[in-house]
Parts: sequence; C-alpha cells; structure tokens
Amino acid sequence: MLGRVVVGAALGAGLGAAWMWLRDRIVSGRVCTQEDWGCLELYLVMIPVGLVAAVLISWAVFAAAHVGRPLGTAAVSVAFAAALALLTVWFEIPGDVLLTSAVGFVLASPVTARRPVVHTAARG
Repeated sequence: MLGRVVVGAALGAGLGAAWMWLRDRIVSGRVCTQEDWGCLELYLVMIPVGLVAAVLISWAVFAAAHVGRPLGTAAVSVAFAAALALLTVWFEIPGDVLLTSAVGFVLASPVTARRPVVHTAARG
C-alpha cells in the first residue's frame, strides 16, 4: 500500500507540474493567438485531451510499478485530482495544481487497492 501511495504522490505532482507548465504557455499566448478567442479555444480543447493523456500516462507508470489494477487506479486518481483542482477556483490553495494533483492521487491509492474478502466480509 505504501508503494501505491508513494508512486501516486510522485506521479500526481509530476502530472500537476506538466499541466501547470502547459497552462502557463497557453495563458501567456506563446502557443496560441490571443485574438478571436484563440487561447480560450485551445485551453478548452486541452482540458479533455489532458485528462485522457494523464490517464494513459498514469496507466503506464502504474503498470510499470506493478500496481494492481493500473487502469482503474489511473482513472480514479485522475478523477480525484481533477475534482480537487476544481476546488482551487473557489478556494485559494498554496501550491495549487501540484498539491491538489498529489493529494488526489494519494487519496485514490487506498480507494482502488485490492482488499482480501476477509477484511470486507460481514462477520456474524
């Protein structure tokens, strides 16, 4: 379990840093034109593309780290990180995307971990 958490935290922070880097490039106008909504269009297209890319990258990293159910873990981790990142719109969080991505991946680690039936079955 600790391995899942450590891999998740590192991966979440890395993906958060990559998203922040890309977002800064888009907002600054380095990769798009700021006329006729060009940067907004690119940003709105990059959100779903970034989520799919994050799931695929996470899947590959979790599979390489021999984490059980790598695709499910990747999908849930990215969903948690995205949900927490939405909170930064209303609440000021230091570290912003880096912190929320890492926390999202850490929270998803125990949620997606495989548990023996003995721990989850009702005892009579």
